[in-house]
Amino acid sequence: MTSPADETVDLYLSDIHNFFQTPEVDPFLGENIEASGIDQLIDTMNARPSSQKGIGSIVIHLPEAMITPDLPARVRTAITNYCNAQIRLAVQKKRETWLEGRKALRIGLVFWAICLAMSLLFEEVIFTRHAVGRLFGEGFIIAGWVGLWRPAELLLYDWRPYAREMKRYEEIKAMDVRIAPRKAGETQTLAST
Repeated sequence: MTSPADETVDLYLSDIHNFFQTPEVDPFLGENIEASGIDQLIDTMNARPSSQKGIGSIVIHLPEAMITPDLPARVRTAITNYCNAQIRLAVQKKRETWLEGRKALRIGLVFWAICLAMSLLFEEVIFTRHAVGRLFGEGFIIAGWVGLWRPAELLLYDWRPYAREMKRYEEIKAMDVRIAPRKAGETQTLAST
């Protein structure tokens, strides 16, 4: 699928619409494509080590009868529009995650403070210097920290997939796109060429 020499991804599609839409699997055609072209491209990008040079171009192989003179320009416009829409969606999801994280942090901090107060109450007032007080005291401390788990997860990790998506779609918009005729019987191979 990827040529390491020139950092090109070759996509073999039976229809240009399959670049954005998952094709129906038809075993009679002899192809077993289970993802759209854009999903195949993103999977290829995500599988590459970050130290490796980025992908510079996409070659979409289509049946010759489907290739028209205006197709490359239409595909370029469609890719740009699609990527822009996906970037807007990822920005919105990232923003929602941050808002949810800040709201969860406020709730978590209040819960943590209550648990801390309960811990002190049980250890120092109700069961002074008693094993039961220590047991409840430490239990409340643990419960308080567990209450901060979700806010920490949201603010530290959950927004990162959306940031990666935005980066991937920006990279795709910058790629050179070429259309090439597909030879009769030529199918997509999973191995690198």
